[in-house]
Amino acid sequence: MWIEEFSIENIKCFEKQTLKLADKGAPYKWVTFLSENGCGKSTILQSIGILMAGPDGINSLLPRPAGWLREEDKVGKISIKVHQGLKDPGEFGDKKIRRVFGYSYHITGDKPLSIRNKVFSAPGIHENPDRALSWLRQNAFTSKGHGWFAAGYGAFRRLTRSHQIIVPTLEPQARHNNFLSQFQEDEPLAVFERWMIYLDYRIAKNGEIKDRNTMNFGIGAIDALLPDGVCYHSISPEGRIIYSVDGVKVPTISLSDGYRSILALAGDLIWRLLLAFPESENPAHEDGVVLIDELDIHLHPLWQRDIPIKLRRVFPNIQFIVTTHSPLVAAGAGEDALTIKIIRDELGTTFQKIEDIHKYSVDKILTTEAFGLVSAYSPQTNEKMDIYTELYSKENKTAEEERSLADLQPEIKDIISSNSLETDLDRKIDSFIEDFINDQA
Repeated sequence: MWIEEFSIENIKCFEKQTLKLADKGAPYKWVTFLSENGCGKSTILQSIGILMAGPDGINSLLPRPAGWLREEDKVGKISIKVHQGLKDPGEFGDKKIRRVFGYSYHITGDKPLSIRNKVFSAPGIHENPDRALSWLRQNAFTSKGHGWFAAGYGAFRRLTRSHQIIVPTLEPQARHNNFLSQFQEDEPLAVFERWMIYLDYRIAKNGEIKDRNTMNFGIGAIDALLPDGVCYHSISPEGRIIYSVDGVKVPTISLSDGYRSILALAGDLIWRLLLAFPESENPAHEDGVVLIDELDIHLHPLWQRDIPIKLRRVFPNIQFIVTTHSPLVAAGAGEDALTIKIIRDELGTTFQKIEDIHKYSVDKILTTEAFGLVSAYSPQTNEKMDIYTELYSKENKTAEEERSLADLQPEIKDIISSNSLETDLDRKIDSFIEDFINDQA
C-alpha cells in the first residue's frame, strides 16, 4: 500500500489543498512537512491516519471532531488515493482489476449540515458510500487481514513506565490501534516490551526456531536504528529488557527519553509488520505507509541527522510521511525525498515544495525559505553585529561612537574567526574544486 494523493478541504486552517505524494507513477518514499507551530502539520497526519485506519476505526480515534471545521456552515472533506501493494491480498473488479482506490470522508460540526440529503447537527466523520470503500473495509481495513500495512505515531512516543509482565499471547489488535498514539497523547507504545518478553518466554519454554528467528530479526532491526554503542543485551529473570549503552547494562525503564522514543517506535512498527506479513522472509522490506509526527523530539542533533537514513535503510519500501522542526531531519532524508513547507498567512494556508534541501549545511537551511530565519546567529550576537555594521558604515562618527566601535571590534573579529573554521569536509570540497579548475586549465 502507498499513497498517491491526499486532499483536505475546509478543515482547521486549510481551505482547499491537494498534495501529490508520487512522481511518475512511483511514491515518494520519504515526505517531510515543515512549518511553524500551529500551521497544520499534525492535522494533515491525523487526517491521513483516519483515512488509512478505515471507517470502522473512526469512533475510536476521533469520535467527535469538534473544532475541525474551518467554516462551521460548510462541510469539511478529506480524501485519499491509495495503491494496492504487490503483497496486499484481494482483487477488486470483474472485467478489469482495480489496484488504485480513491475514497473520502465528510466532516460536520455543531451547525446543521446536509450530506446526501441527510442533515447532521453534531460534530462527526461520515464515510462517502462507495463500492471500493466497502471492498477495502473487508480486505484492507480488517484487523485479521494481512498486507495493506499502515501505522501512525504521534509526537508523544514512549514506552510504558510500568513493569511489563509476561502475557500468554499477543493477538492482532483492531486496525485503528495502529494509529492510537496520534490521537491519545498518554497512550504508551507498550508492544515492544510485551512481544520481546513473550518471545523470550516461548523460547525458554519450547525452544522453537521460528520464535528465536523472529526475536533475532526484531532485535537486529531495532539495533540498526540506535546510535553506535547502544544495543540489545538480554532479558533479566524478572522480565526486564536490558540494553547495553557503551558497555553499561541499563533496563529500558532507565534509558533516556531519546532511546525510549526510538525503541517504542521501532519495536511497535516491527511487531505490526510481522502481523501484516506473517509469511514474509523479511517483514521490514515490505511496503506500507508510516506517519510520524515530530520525528526529532528527544533526539540529539547527531541522531536527528542520521535517523531518516537509518529508517529508510531498515524499512526501504515504507512510505514515510513525517513532520519535524529540525533542519537535520529535513536534510537527512536525502535527495529523492519530498519536502513541503506549510505557509500560513493572511491569504490562507498553502504548500510550498522545498528543493535541494539535502545539499545545504544547517546554517544555510535555517536561513532559506525552508525555515525562514533572518540569521543563524543568536539574537545577542546578531544584535552586536548589527550595531557594529551600523557604526562602521557611518561616515561622521562622534567620539563616543568611535569608542563603541573600537570596543566592539575585538569581539566581532572573534565571532568571525570562530565561524570561519573549516571542517574536514569543507577542505575536501575546496580541494576538489581547485583540482577541477586546474584540470580544466
